[in-house]
Amino acid sequence: MPAPFTAPRTSFNATVTPHRTISFINVSLDDVKTVKNAFGAKVNDVVIAVASGALRRYLAARDELPERSLIAAIPVSVHDRTADKDGTTKVSFMFSSLASDIEDPVERLRLIAETNEGAKADHELVGASFLQDWAEHAAPNTFSLAARMYSSLRLSERHPVVHNLVISNVPGPPIPLYFNGAKLVGLYPLGPIMDGAGLNVTVLSNMDSVGFGFISCKELMPDPWQLANEVPAALAELVEAAEKETGQPAKQAKRQPARKRA
Repeated sequence: MPAPFTAPRTSFNATVTPHRTISFINVSLDDVKTVKNAFGAKVNDVVIAVASGALRRYLAARDELPERSLIAAIPVSVHDRTADKDGTTKVSFMFSSLASDIEDPVERLRLIAETNEGAKADHELVGASFLQDWAEHAAPNTFSLAARMYSSLRLSERHPVVHNLVISNVPGPPIPLYFNGAKLVGLYPLGPIMDGAGLNVTVLSNMDSVGFGFISCKELMPDPWQLANEVPAALAELVEAAEKETGQPAKQAKRQPARKRA
């Protein structure tokens, strides 16, 4: 698992403001599974590789691509490893390299899969409740005061970057959902951002599609649609590599064009 405080600094790794910008896009779940099956990876690995490819394209277009790989914080459910009551949710984090410094998409995917396996092993060694147990020694008011001070003094810009962004992948409904007779056709998730990591990428499947939701701070990423528009190309290069690997064309999926900013 990559060590915290070793991530390169990007334009979205700074103090955030109350202003938010969002973007979102759908891609084919069949395409994701084609890549997964061709290279023996997991769906989560492919999703992270697609996000990495999109980020690499976005940063390169802005002449901001770091020489070192971006590091993502990935939420991990630890509810089944803690002795909490039913109906509660417990989440921890593990750090994972996005291999964004690697140009070849297949090599990038394989390194991400390998890193994720190592990160999971390290996370198990640390223990699911380590940070939660430590946090119980301080009162909530203490954390709240510390967070306000951290933000007001812009301390996230005065120390090495802990991690660049948060990426979360959640399995969505595999069956059609309806509300008052109307079918749900789009499901775009959004997650929290924080000082020093002003970008969140949350991914949620819905039937045969996968929705990517991006949220950032307006001052750090004024137009996140530029990032969302790179997702189809990042997935397409992996699908093309999968077709070459297996010698078989991928199942023709109905690809949705990226949405335009209003």
